Amino acid sequence: MWALRAFSSSIVTQRRSIVLDEAGVPMRRLFMPEIEPACSAPAGSPGAPISRRKNPAMRSTLTMAAFAILSAAAHAESVPGPCEQPGAIGAIVDRPGLGRPTANNGSPCVVPSSRLLIEAGYRDQTTPGVAGASTLEVFPLALLRLGLGARTEIVVQPPAHSNRGGASLGGVFIPATGAQDVGFGFKRMLDDRPTFQDAVAVFFTAPTGAPQGSGGFSAGGPTYTLTYTAAFALNGNVGISLTQNAIANAAPNDPTGATRFFSYQPSLTLSYAFAPNLTLLVGDQITTPLAPNGGTGNRALVGLQRVFSPGIAIDAEYEVNALPAAPAFRQHAFGIGTAFQI
Repeated sequence: MWALRAFSSSIVTQRRSIVLDEAGVPMRRLFMPEIEPACSAPAGSPGAPISRRKNPAMRSTLTMAAFAILSAAAHAESVPGPCEQPGAIGAIVDRPGLGRPTANNGSPCVVPSSRLLIEAGYRDQTTPGVAGASTLEVFPLALLRLGLGARTEIVVQPPAHSNRGGASLGGVFIPATGAQDVGFGFKRMLDDRPTFQDAVAVFFTAPTGAPQGSGGFSAGGPTYTLTYTAAFALNGNVGISLTQNAIANAAPNDPTGATRFFSYQPSLTLSYAFAPNLTLLVGDQITTPLAPNGGTGNRALVGLQRVFSPGIAIDAEYEVNALPAAPAFRQHAFGIGTAFQI
């Protein structure tokens, strides 16, 4: 996903501060001294200087207008956007995300230069079936994001421990314990305006997970994701975020290796800020196809994000999968997480 982060809270609040700053810029008059010629000829005679004082009011108006434009432009360049405001951790985090993989995109913001953002979480998924319910626990869902400067960051995804238990429903829903694939990538923020932010990112995963195979937790081959995320601050405390993922995917369906296929994964997130540090998140994500033989996934999420300090945020969420992989016909999960910046 994921989209938005507390854009409604952080962007709206920061946007107000930006407006107040611009309104507070002192406007000073610019006085230009009048330089009189050393000698002058009678007006109208040859060699008489052309009068520069025909319309002093017009010249003063133009001078003040030019100074105001230059001053406003310089001030606008010096004021950071919502993503670059101090303490904007609620807008920067990618959590909570959708599905069992670690969320590695969703926010258009990047981590400030030379700062490290650590995200982590726990997810408990239940898949009911005829023979009972299959459960899946995933933790710590860690993500390390290091700011490189120039609106760029590097992203590292350590392996996440996965434990599938409960009833054996067939397909991928069989008991297993292992780890998910590791990954890394880069993100570049393109725009950071008071009402609009966007970014592009690339992400790679290596088939390091275990166990391998259709019942395991590894894709069985490398995957490549190209992401574009855009966030908009709407009126009041409402925000919207769109994330588009183009994925060169892999599935461990072949005993001799992975089967390659391409997936498109759009997601939409709406946010509402109850307060500057408390935000409601509602998201939906579609993935098509889910596997080389087709299928479409549709996950929806409702979550809350609470920012405790400029460097600490927590979240809690509930997720429903309306179209899980066969033979399951419904699926739900809850999760909690945190992020802190050092």
